[in-house]
Amino acid sequence: MEYMSTEIRSGREAMTIFKILGIKEVTTMRQMANGTNVYELPISQVWQTLDPKPLRFATYKTGYVRNISESNSSCYQINKTRKVTYESGMTGVERIYIDNWEDRLIYLAKFIIKNYYQKTTYIMSDYVMKCLREAYVRDYNNQPSNRLPFGETVCSDSMNKVPWNTVSPADDVQVIINGHRYNLS
Repeated sequence: MEYMSTEIRSGREAMTIFKILGIKEVTTMRQMANGTNVYELPISQVWQTLDPKPLRFATYKTGYVRNISESNSSCYQINKTRKVTYESGMTGVERIYIDNWEDRLIYLAKFIIKNYYQKTTYIMSDYVMKCLREAYVRDYNNQPSNRLPFGETVCSDSMNKVPWNTVSPADDVQVIINGHRYNLS
């Protein structure tokens, strides 16, 4: 069998991966005019408030790639860095700009796959969901104004269906595009 590369090599492949993963471009007209592209993942971050916030990333004409999710206090750069020594003898870190739009898109696609689709950080097991539901019933008394972000109503008798030690394994996801295999898990 011939070896198939899993490397994303073009903007077209990156956009195809985005389409397969459900990543949408949510760029406004003003951002587009400024040379900025914004992409939103179908994954949401849920913190203690149980209020899901979408994950968003932007690429800028200046060469930056940033995480601009609402859950962040401010956007942060995800460009690679390099150590530099200044004339004063002090050392520091500077960002490596990505000048080409296609290179920024490829870098963003690789970053998203590496950090959000290969880790189990965003997979919630049945046990974790059971604990969230129990805390929800205990703390909010299942009031309609305090619905879960999943759009469900929780009943106390439905919580006993999952054993305490049950953990769902992460799915192994592989996608083949034009004869190239991409491992997304």
